[in-house]
Amino acid sequence: MESLVRPVSWSEWPELSAKVFQGFRSPAGEARVLDKNIFVEKVLPGSVFRTLTDEEMTVYRRPYLEPGESRRPTLTWPRQIPIEGEPANVVEIVQSYANWLSESPVPKLFINAEPGAILTGEPREFCRRWPNQVEVTGAGSHFIQEDSPEEIANALRSWIQTI
Repeated sequence: MESLVRPVSWSEWPELSAKVFQGFRSPAGEARVLDKNIFVEKVLPGSVFRTLTDEEMTVYRRPYLEPGESRRPTLTWPRQIPIEGEPANVVEIVQSYANWLSESPVPKLFINAEPGAILTGEPREFCRRWPNQVEVTGAGSHFIQEDSPEEIANALRSWIQTI
């Protein structure tokens, strides 16, 4: 599923996604997220192929109903993605687990989102080279669990029987 498998550069991100996440890292990003809840209202539904129901959106909104600090996690996360060497402490952590996963014989299940959103191109190819890994592909963007939940459940059921 879409994850950070190693530190990345802006050039490895789709242009539209890069612009949105660069915006989160700017001073204007604070108001857009904390006041307007843009991550939940725009990024989330824009990263799912199907239309999320009103009931689903209500659940996603629930922790972030109050403008301001209640929405801080949806601003902090985009600012912590290890891009272009920043933030350095996160780059170090992600590079460490990237090194380990790329050599570890521990069994892995890679649920690939097609076309995906951020785990595309070279980061996806890097992930595909990990040893002792099974790959399955489901339709989806970033939040593939919203578009292909049954495929994910079936893949997990099948994979878990092999370990």
